[in-house]
Amino acid sequence: MLEKAKKLVSKIIHFFTHAVDKDIYLKAVILIIVPILIYIYCQLFCDGKFIFEKKRMYLNFFFIYTIIGFFYVITGKIKLSLYISLATTFVIGIINHFITAFRGTPLVPWDIFSINVALNVLPTFTFSISFKLLLGIIAFGLAIYVLRTSHFSSFKNSKFKITYRIVVLLGISLFIYSFYFTNLIDKFELDENWDPKEEYHNNGLIASLFKQSRNLIINVPEGYDLNSVKKLASSIDINILEKPEGFENPNIIAIMNESFAELQTVGKFNTNKEYLPFFNSLSENTVKGNLHVSIFGATTPNSEWEFLTSNTMAFVPKRTVPYQQYVLRRSYSLATILKEHGYNTNAIHSYYPQGYNRNLAYPRLGFNSFYSILNLRDLEYIREYPSDLSTYQNIIDLYKTKNDDEKLFNFTLTMQNHGSYTDENFQNTIIAGKGIYPKLNQYLSLIKLADEALEYLITYFSEQEEPTIILIFGDHQPYVEDEFYNELLSKSFADITSKEAIEKKYITPFMIWANFDINKEKYNNITDLSANYLSSLLLDIAQIQKTPYLEFLDNLRTEIPIITGNGYMDKNGLYHDFYEETPYSKLLENYNYLQFNNMFDNTNKITSLFEVPKLPEPDTDEEI
Repeated sequence: MLEKAKKLVSKIIHFFTHAVDKDIYLKAVILIIVPILIYIYCQLFCDGKFIFEKKRMYLNFFFIYTIIGFFYVITGKIKLSLYISLATTFVIGIINHFITAFRGTPLVPWDIFSINVALNVLPTFTFSISFKLLLGIIAFGLAIYVLRTSHFSSFKNSKFKITYRIVVLLGISLFIYSFYFTNLIDKFELDENWDPKEEYHNNGLIASLFKQSRNLIINVPEGYDLNSVKKLASSIDINILEKPEGFENPNIIAIMNESFAELQTVGKFNTNKEYLPFFNSLSENTVKGNLHVSIFGATTPNSEWEFLTSNTMAFVPKRTVPYQQYVLRRSYSLATILKEHGYNTNAIHSYYPQGYNRNLAYPRLGFNSFYSILNLRDLEYIREYPSDLSTYQNIIDLYKTKNDDEKLFNFTLTMQNHGSYTDENFQNTIIAGKGIYPKLNQYLSLIKLADEALEYLITYFSEQEEPTIILIFGDHQPYVEDEFYNELLSKSFADITSKEAIEKKYITPFMIWANFDINKEKYNNITDLSANYLSSLLLDIAQIQKTPYLEFLDNLRTEIPIITGNGYMDKNGLYHDFYEETPYSKLLENYNYLQFNNMFDNTNKITSLFEVPKLPEPDTDEEI
């Protein structure tokens, strides 16, 4: 027994004396210095802290070493794996820096699916070298210099090299599995912030990116049970509409206007003249209010997805893009409802059709046709983008060319007001305050043009005899100077990072106008709602029969008028996070179950929930 133990110890000593080469200390030092430099420039590129909560710092370093280990497993060369890791993290950091500067929100893993959108809007962005960007580049250059001037070789013995690679592979595999499929992430106590930039600032770039990638995994809601969902569905009261005699379904035009916002909702400020005079003047046969959305500054398709489907970003992983990840087959939407009512459904986006997979998503959402920059007629440009006015002229052309007995549903997404707001050739007409915010001035000048285009569209349809409803709303607020937002918020809030303060940046206006009499008083109490409720309100005003899913949401709205990906507000005006236990938790759980059944449970989907109920045939028997 003793001899066997001696032999085992001898083998272990032999292993380490052969495995450890003369460069081991240099390698150890390099494997400390290079990850630290990676950490430094990644933090600089996301405006992050350098010293913060230890657990969060550890997680950043765990992932940096995971990246290095991954490339070492592939290449078997320490130096090469460090070079590749440096290049990879540097490119990620640079992209994050410029994306954040352009749209106001940081990089997320699924931005790779939007590279075509980025390339299209890239020419409109003015690049500048900030101090932190320069420091980050210097840190990267220093890491390259350290690596180049360090002379060591990889392990020579192929047997030991394979052993090391296997050990490293097992280590990073265990860590990755634990991170994605267990509650390991909870141990690091990462920040959950309504503001993505603040979240990256508090968690670190590398940890934040991996945290976001974890959100790609869709889990069945806890307690989800098909029988319970069926019971819930059967409990929904269906309100069968009785339309007035002679009532004619109206044409419906829904416009999501790019970055359309009334920034006075954030805080009051002065301008040299009004920038939304026509919008503000409309009152007759008009319903207006504040629309609460899940996004700020970018990721436009998430607002249109919430509007069209009546689903909410609250129940999908944070900052994902449903058009790219979840609309993979036929999906229920406002378009499918109106098709059931005999409408011809079409969509317009005055830019490239591939953006955010719209060319694939729109047909799956029930649109018969899709018009883009490639086939819209006579577009005129303001800066790099088609004007609202020429886009609206294309809507009018569709109306003019439709059949007399055809009802039109058009959903239009504009581009005129898209960021960035740094075009030196554009002549500003609106000056805010002391004129110290050039991006803000350019944005408001564009909004003034959007208001004039809206007046043109409304004026045209006010002269038409066919009943027509026009809805306009904004997808998100613009990314203009942070200092401007902070200045406005500081006037009303002692803490501008509070939920109530941050929510001010997630509000856009909506307006529903009709060229016929509507019962406006019925909707006077609707001042604030979230985007998932908007299509149901639109159908109410149009007096069109809704689905049980929308009937459920109408009841939910009386208790929880605002539900976004950031949190929710109850009927008493109190904001809540989703993890809080409140009297509304069960209602939210039911909504989550119905949405999951709608989006993901394709085998057991309760289709009757999302389709217009079949009305009983009228009694046509005549007395003889």
